[in-house]
Amino acid sequence: MEWKEIAKRIDVALLRPNSTRADLTLLADEAHSFGYRALCVPTYLVPAAERLLEGTDVRVCAVVGFPFGYSSLAVKLYEVEQAIKEGANDIDYVVNLSAYLSDGLEPVTNEADSVVGEAKSYGNVLVKAITEVGYLNMVQLTDLCSAIATSGVDYLKTSTGFGPRGVTTGDVKTMLDATRGKVPIKAAGGIGNLKEALDIFQAGASIIGTSHAKEIVLEARSKE
Repeated sequence: MEWKEIAKRIDVALLRPNSTRADLTLLADEAHSFGYRALCVPTYLVPAAERLLEGTDVRVCAVVGFPFGYSSLAVKLYEVEQAIKEGANDIDYVVNLSAYLSDGLEPVTNEADSVVGEAKSYGNVLVKAITEVGYLNMVQLTDLCSAIATSGVDYLKTSTGFGPRGVTTGDVKTMLDATRGKVPIKAAGGIGNLKEALDIFQAGASIIGTSHAKEIVLEARSKE
């Protein structure tokens, strides 16, 4: 896979709690220079990201309910609304695992329907549902992905990067199997070098999320 193709399949992440506008400025320039798919930021930095990336092909991705997902649905919907109004093109929301593990599928399918409905009311906004695979066994992951897929989410995402472990190729394959390949996968969590990225793509992920995009792309470019 050529380095430019890899870059176009990366959502570069700036999600540390101590991230600053100065960090954002540097990463936005990098994202544009290398041609990343998107720049993923906390909602506070969405307006600044939108200004920095205006006129480029790099999408602004906002995280919602991040990183634990257990905020109320009303709060999540307000976050979605504000992020889109301030310039977000993608919404990566964290599924409420507390609700799922306590009360089953109904609250999380209602959440998915509501988040997708809110986002899509503003037009061509993409929604990714973060399942946080490290807290689930394979049966639970299959159960959750199968149910959420019916909401019309554009992607299922594996991890926040703040969970108990990173993503594995097995996670990606399980999630694809759960929807019979009908919903593409964004793999994230612990993808730090080219080999890990290529392994994840080989497993079936369509895009990846990483804070190590530059290292991955430069390594790929050096091999051409």
